[in-house]
Amino acid sequence: MGSTKRCFSSVEGLKSHDPQVLRNLLALFPRHVAARGLVLPERATVVNLDYAKIRDALMMGEIPEELDDILHLSSLLATAKGWAMIERQAQEDRKKLPRVLPQYGYVDLAIMAAIQDWPRNKDILERANARARVHSRSAYVYYAPDSARREHYRGPTPAALMEARDFLAGHFVAEGMVNERQNRKATEIVPYDFEKEIWFLIRYPGKQSRQSGCDDEGEWRNFVFNPEQYDAVAYNKLYCDLRMNTKRKTEHTKYRIVFSHLLFDMPNGFRPTGKVVTLAPLLRNDAEGLFAFDDIPGLGMILPVEISYETFGLPPRIWTEKAWEGSSLLRGNSHLPRLLPLEAHCVRQVVLQYRLKDTARLARLTIDEGNKVAFERDGDSVVVEEWLRRRGFVKKAMCTTVSMPFTVHLK
Repeated sequence: MGSTKRCFSSVEGLKSHDPQVLRNLLALFPRHVAARGLVLPERATVVNLDYAKIRDALMMGEIPEELDDILHLSSLLATAKGWAMIERQAQEDRKKLPRVLPQYGYVDLAIMAAIQDWPRNKDILERANARARVHSRSAYVYYAPDSARREHYRGPTPAALMEARDFLAGHFVAEGMVNERQNRKATEIVPYDFEKEIWFLIRYPGKQSRQSGCDDEGEWRNFVFNPEQYDAVAYNKLYCDLRMNTKRKTEHTKYRIVFSHLLFDMPNGFRPTGKVVTLAPLLRNDAEGLFAFDDIPGLGMILPVEISYETFGLPPRIWTEKAWEGSSLLRGNSHLPRLLPLEAHCVRQVVLQYRLKDTARLARLTIDEGNKVAFERDGDSVVVEEWLRRRGFVKKAMCTTVSMPFTVHLK
């Protein structure tokens, strides 16, 4: 069993999978299926497959790392370009791919490529994704508390969740997303309560879409529907900050109001302004020591591989240093224990390569000037964010310090 990734990209795309393909993937992990009380029909359809229970099985507790990887990577490669990368990778690896059938979308083909001849093909998606450099991108924006809040925290009750759902449903009606009669059942808030954090998955209807498509009878028709959208809101019980992963920035103010009421039963619990992320630690005389990781549970390695910085002079210059593939900027660095020369006065961006414990997978973290942090996997932030806070890249509010939101971009 791997660590808990809790990738919303996997949850969001569940209904985009062919039911039988999704069922066949889950069936490869019978212990997890049994532990979560899932019942998988032999012939799966959108009617008899319990998507809500599958969603909870992916979000609560640990899930098998291989299952998490396939769902995540298949969502990244679910395009014509992504499938072309899988085909090229299969040809290079001399692996056979499943037959392309009309009822399967690209995400289904990607899953089938991985589970065909299981487990021999299980790494094909990771290799194809590395070749394509395709990453989904969404943004987490962090809001720090405006005062001490920990003592006011309360677990959300069903009644409070219903009240919050009704408030957001009314908001989406006011925004013209849905009409009045759809508002109650079209919006859903699903909580996932963990030891240090509580996550909320918000499902709501997107703006009405009209598309022309081919039905099962081969007839072209016009389809009018509101596409399913997902936002995520997470509250850190230790540092008392709130972070959001949303489709639209319009919802940020409403979510700050709603979740302040839901979590504390009071308004205006989170401030929209202030500075949280800084790259100043990279200018320290002992910057080499920042990349220790033994004190971070779950982190197996973290190293700088690319950095852009400014130096004094007329005119000022921007320098970019990049390590060779498989190496880091610490190796052969003549400035050690500094990372940068003494002339450096401002860091614009740093790219870090990291690995979580109990996995061989390498991933990248990019911190930009302007409070932006880019993860390849949203679930990795649970571990890597602790390193960012302890090393001073993310200022710790600890429920009493007024700070500013910063944005985390997930590739």
